[in-house]
Amino acid sequence: MPKTFTEKEITAIRNTLIREGRELFNRYGLKKTSISQLTEASGIAQGTFYRFFDSKEELYFEILKLEESNSDQFLEDVSKSCHSSKEAIKKIIIGTSELFDANPIIRRLYDSYDYELLVRKLPTEKLENHKRDDTLRVFNIISICSKKNEVIEARPEVIAALLQSIILLYFHQDEIGREIYPEVLDLMADLVADGLVKSKVEK
Repeated sequence: MPKTFTEKEITAIRNTLIREGRELFNRYGLKKTSISQLTEASGIAQGTFYRFFDSKEELYFEILKLEESNSDQFLEDVSKSCHSSKEAIKKIIIGTSELFDANPIIRRLYDSYDYELLVRKLPTEKLENHKRDDTLRVFNIISICSKKNEVIEARPEVIAALLQSIILLYFHQDEIGREIYPEVLDLMADLVADGLVKSKVEK
């Protein structure tokens, strides 16, 4: 008969899995981290693990969502500090690069095969819902900061894809030249903002 855990024990085990998972995934990546490593580090049986998560991919995804709380705070700060859509777009592009510097596990997701493994293992609906929520969150921030005379001439998903493609430059700094990367990113942020946001008087 499976052991019954108290609410306090459930919270403690879940927090331990997340803490140890963050450490192991960041060190070894998703593929090379095993369930046995996760349970041994957390001090639980393998059977107990599956009472909390269906797979190591589910745990990884949960950790990523928690890590993204930093980006949520960043977007909230953007909404409070920017006074136009152009300013918000530029700040999101530049600021996301800085978030990668500060968050190794999110950086690893983009700079490894971890995302590909997640896509293979996690339910498509879960990934699509997460992507949609991220897209709407960014688009809402841009809209909140919009001036009355600004018009955004692209669908939210197009804007999100464009911003992501610019952000991926972060992982090609060696090819671009690390010494000029900040200047390149700053210029591209300006060009993207100018291309996405038009003034009503121009129509």
